[in-house]
Amino acid sequence: MVELFLSYRTDDSVHATMAIAERLGAHFGRDHVFRDRDSLMLGMVYPRKIRRALERCDKVLAVLGPRWLEARGRRRIDDERDWVRTELRMAFERDIPVIPILLDGTPLPAQDQLPADINLLSLSNFHEVRHQSLDADVRTLIEHLDPDGGAAGFRPATQNNVHNGRGNMFVNQGGNQTNNLNDRKSR
Repeated sequence: MVELFLSYRTDDSVHATMAIAERLGAHFGRDHVFRDRDSLMLGMVYPRKIRRALERCDKVLAVLGPRWLEARGRRRIDDERDWVRTELRMAFERDIPVIPILLDGTPLPAQDQLPADINLLSLSNFHEVRHQSLDADVRTLIEHLDPDGGAAGFRPATQNNVHNGRGNMFVNQGGNQTNNLNDRKSR
């Protein structure tokens, strides 16, 4: 079974990474998809757990959104203690494939935009994921990560819309709560 590690910036792509991790977990199993927020228990010494997860993974998915290089208004990637940089450096040192996941048209950083220890990222084959086509894009990603299993176990998120004939639209995205899109209070 494939072991995946998701590397991302909380300030840049936490929600997209969570959605991607859920879909990958539905196919590969949650125990085979490492995302710090899902995989680390409270009180756990996270540097050790992250290192162990990186040592056993087959592929690192580096999720890059529009603020990946300059999160919080500065280039955190230039700090040698930056966790994203550390995760990528460890993967490259161990010859673990790093797959950039580019969100919503985010460009792949050029080699001269990256520190030398992770500049191979700019030469890595990438995959694009857009919020408008998230399910289809992640399905294609799964097919590339698991060519034998394809997207057979993939369950896309569901959305059910109901129009009541009086100008009201009700939306349910796979949960128990229904939102009236025409009710100004629910916007």
